[in-house]
Amino acid sequence: MELMVTVAILAMLLIAGIPSFREWLRNTHIRTAAESIQNGLRYARSEASGRGVNVRFEFTSAGAGWTVCALAGTASCSAAAAASADNTLQNFVAAGGSADVAPMVATTAGATASPLSTAASAGNGITFNALGRPLGYGTTAISRIDLNTLGKDGRRLVILISPGGMPRMCDPNLSLAVSPQGCK
Repeated sequence: MELMVTVAILAMLLIAGIPSFREWLRNTHIRTAAESIQNGLRYARSEASGRGVNVRFEFTSAGAGWTVCALAGTASCSAAAAASADNTLQNFVAAGGSADVAPMVATTAGATASPLSTAASAGNGITFNALGRPLGYGTTAISRIDLNTLGKDGRRLVILISPGGMPRMCDPNLSLAVSPQGCK
């Protein structure tokens, strides 16, 4: 009898906690994808200044997959990889929960709280020069990446890329005046 009461109470607690667990899991997937993209951007910038050549960070699919490559007179990582396999420096394939994250990109600077509508696709990217600065900033290079789960409510994170090439992750729901994690 006591065991049945204990099992019943445990079952009720589990049922009450499942929605919170799902939300936590979605938020974790978004944060993981954002950190992965931010690390890829930092790696591309570091390699560009370390090697003294143009290095490109580029999305490889509509999901959170990306690649970093050294450019040898080409404009895309796929063309650079076709020229030489040594041009591909790092590759990330979105798997597991990261595959559910939908990056959105913008080529104009700005930290507004409204979500973007241009989905990241293969070929969207940013090229860093030998000084670690983005080429074509504000016109052709990605300057903002929004991350959210596909078709689900959840936390949204934004990665802003400064004119100097530094990526910064922020929360568009927080004010920068109140929290250093804020965007606006």
